Amino acid sequence: MKTLVYYGPRQISIEEHEMPKAGPGEALIKVESVGICGSELEGYLGHSSVRIPPLIMGHEFCGTIVEVVGQSGHKSEWSVGDKVVVNPLISCGSSDRCIQGKQNLCRRRELIGIHRPGAFAEYVAVPLSNLYSVPKEMNASIASLAEPLAVCIHAVKLGLQPFEDVLIFGAGAIGLLTVQAAMRMGANRVLVVERQEARMHHAKALGADVVTPERLGNGANDCLPQGIDTIIDCVGVTATRRQALQWIQSGGKIIMVGLGHEESPVLMSRLVRQEVSI
Repeated sequence: MKTLVYYGPRQISIEEHEMPKAGPGEALIKVESVGICGSELEGYLGHSSVRIPPLIMGHEFCGTIVEVVGQSGHKSEWSVGDKVVVNPLISCGSSDRCIQGKQNLCRRRELIGIHRPGAFAEYVAVPLSNLYSVPKEMNASIASLAEPLAVCIHAVKLGLQPFEDVLIFGAGAIGLLTVQAAMRMGANRVLVVERQEARMHHAKALGADVVTPERLGNGANDCLPQGIDTIIDCVGVTATRRQALQWIQSGGKIIMVGLGHEESPVLMSRLVRQEVSI
């Protein structure tokens, strides 16, 4: 099968590899569509500490089951031909975090496309417990957005209270999905900070108000007369992190989603004095 292999900063290669084998309790998926996460772009550039080459990345994907390997004594609910999306986060199910219902924070978690081969390939093996069915008529590229959408819904749940205003940095794929999630989960006003015209247009079309970072940085009191209670940073660079700390209301929450910069020097005094949660 064809694969896209990451060998280090700015080094990728299309290669022929043997098809993976599904183990007990796993399915072999023929990949129909796979997204490129911003974290994978950072990995390609050599900015990811968790992506160790050689590696087949790819964790936002949709495909069709071509093989099911059940576990002894258990009848599988899945069949060859089922169309599925995959939760790429594999948890152990028995750690303290898993028992608390926080499987995403499992101490022994593994990620498809990081700790095991991902979907930048024609076939990928995944645990049956990580499969989710999608209608066969659904476009596979649309279905591949299920994983990034789940990230956005989780981010909104972490910070937004019903009828609150929310400020979102960035109108890329994650930012736009977060706009839609926030609107459907009870946000009052959604304000997006973005400078690219095309992205600004998409955010406005979804019903968000849009402001450039320059205008926000120059003291746009008409945009945020009293600050704001919830900020979701879908960019994750030093500039957005600093502006988030500048504009968050006392007692507010900043949800960090973007992974643009591994480290950022920020002034912590306001966070401490105003009881801001990150």
